[in-house]
Amino acid sequence: MGEAFYLVFFVAIGGYFARLAKSHPEYKYKTNKLKQRYFAHVYPHMVEKYGETEGYWLSKAISDYVFDFNRRLYADHHVERYKGHVKIEQENLYKYHVEPANKLCEELVKRAVELNVPSQLFKFHMTELWQHNIVPVGRLTPKSIVNYSEKYYQELSSIPTTQIEVFRFMDAHQGEE
Repeated sequence: MGEAFYLVFFVAIGGYFARLAKSHPEYKYKTNKLKQRYFAHVYPHMVEKYGETEGYWLSKAISDYVFDFNRRLYADHHVERYKGHVKIEQENLYKYHVEPANKLCEELVKRAVELNVPSQLFKFHMTELWQHNIVPVGRLTPKSIVNYSEKYYQELSSIPTTQIEVFRFMDAHQGEE
């Protein structure tokens, strides 16, 4: 009788913690796998540059910045400490060729659809990523994005670009898929 009680108790507690973990924003969204893959690709570059511990947390902060549209979905004081470094690394992200720009753009649209990101926030964030040569916008917006969201495709296509910016972006991503 006592063993059965303990077994039921531990199963109930385990179920409670499993349900609690699934409600955490890190596990709540299907597109987190895209964010995790981005983290896994940027991580070696950050470790090489900053060391194991700093590289881990900076990679986490960068993937949060890129995939959460620069808003916090959860609080993590370790990640918060490295938000300032993200500004420094923004300039270099395209150089690491973490993800092909068109593919990353598609993944961010999928993420925006799932998170139901407001159009203005989406456009502002994608413009900022464009300015750092991370994603294509304007006339370079991948046509495949229409398959995921007409609204976000229109937002991306309407971002103004200059000929110089287009050439700079194309030069930075030369040889990508």
